[in-house]
Amino acid sequence: MLSFHVSAQISDARKGKKKKKKILFLRAARSGNLDKALDHIKNGIDINTANQNGLNGLHLASKEGHVKMVLELLHAGIELEATTKKGNTALHIAALAGQEKVVAELVNYGANVNAQSHKGFSPLYMAAQENHLEVVKFLLENGANQSLPTEDGFTPLAVALQQGHENVVALLINYGTKGKVRLPALHIAARNDDTRTAAVLLQNDPNPDVLSKTGFTPLHIAAHYENMSVAQLLLNRGANVNFTPKNGITPLHIASRRGNMMMVRLLLDRGAQIDAKTKVGYCARYPFHCCLVCFVLFFNLLLGVQSKNGLSPIHMAAQGDHMECVRQLLQYNAEIDDITLDHLTPLHVAAHCGHHRMAKVLLDKGAKANARALRGLNIYQVSGLTPLHVAAFMGHLNIVKNLLQRGASPNASNVVRNSDSHSIYCTLHCDKRTFDFWSLF
Repeated sequence: MLSFHVSAQISDARKGKKKKKKILFLRAARSGNLDKALDHIKNGIDINTANQNGLNGLHLASKEGHVKMVLELLHAGIELEATTKKGNTALHIAALAGQEKVVAELVNYGANVNAQSHKGFSPLYMAAQENHLEVVKFLLENGANQSLPTEDGFTPLAVALQQGHENVVALLINYGTKGKVRLPALHIAARNDDTRTAAVLLQNDPNPDVLSKTGFTPLHIAAHYENMSVAQLLLNRGANVNFTPKNGITPLHIASRRGNMMMVRLLLDRGAQIDAKTKVGYCARYPFHCCLVCFVLFFNLLLGVQSKNGLSPIHMAAQGDHMECVRQLLQYNAEIDDITLDHLTPLHVAAHCGHHRMAKVLLDKGAKANARALRGLNIYQVSGLTPLHVAAFMGHLNIVKNLLQRGASPNASNVVRNSDSHSIYCTLHCDKRTFDFWSLF
């Protein structure tokens, strides 16, 4: 019996030592400490060892931009296409982080530029989402397929349009005119506001809703660029003002996100659905940047749920801080407290993004200061977040003060059933500082 206990203790000690070596190796890779990493490799560490999220040394080094570390690990035999638990390769992570040199080395080493994660995200999608223009350009030049959709139907062009990344949008569209993903001629005319060419094209092919491989109609393109003449032509020729691709983005969503007032008015006058909802899924992105997809992801991560639907044009306009656009939408009877399936209102969006003037406009128009983002979810029966929780979390003190002045309850329970407003602020800020980027992978 004594011998058994001694053997068990020795086994536990060995396991603990092995685990410590694994942690130290991964830490060296992440910090770019080449000498320490090489020492671990020489001493027989499993070079493909990974943490609980499936991140190995190559993933960690790629995210941080440690080119020499990446090359040494590749030369030492680390698996190039190893994936995290969410299906992301090192190229996904480097593209997401905008690490141009690492992206180039991985591709030159043979990384699959069209690899898709479990949710369908490609490296090009991630780079386009993050507005990493040079990475997008490099990936396109090296065979990236911009027509690959996520499981929710989003293409790189779709997410770039939604995020308002003008240069990335232009690059993807321009590349589509000469690359493997060729844009239909009518889309090109819509981009250039070329009504003469558009009219000729429509005479030969009367379908104004011809789709590009990325899932958009010419009216979507015209709405993005606020090209009024060609938009009017398309609508006059029967273009569907509410055409909805798989991703749920309508021309009105795009115009609202861009703050294109004249286009918004035109689309509404032609019958655009004012409460149309987009489809939004996980976007594998750090959630504290002011973007709509990731705004939803912020709640998903905090509450452990996944949002699938629900951003309306007024949410888009609030995110873009387009106050006149919001006023216009309200004049056309948009619901000021319109909600996503997770009960996120435009005021939640403004509170998250720090748009204090937008928050004031919404409150002046009657937005509910105590609206709940989510109701009792899961086995813990967590409560929903109010705009005050969101503003406090993000550190937007002007909005916090305004909300309190407008009747927001400082005693509203947050997701951890904490009703003390000071604790809300401190707890959430602590979460923000210590949030682990790597949990996204």
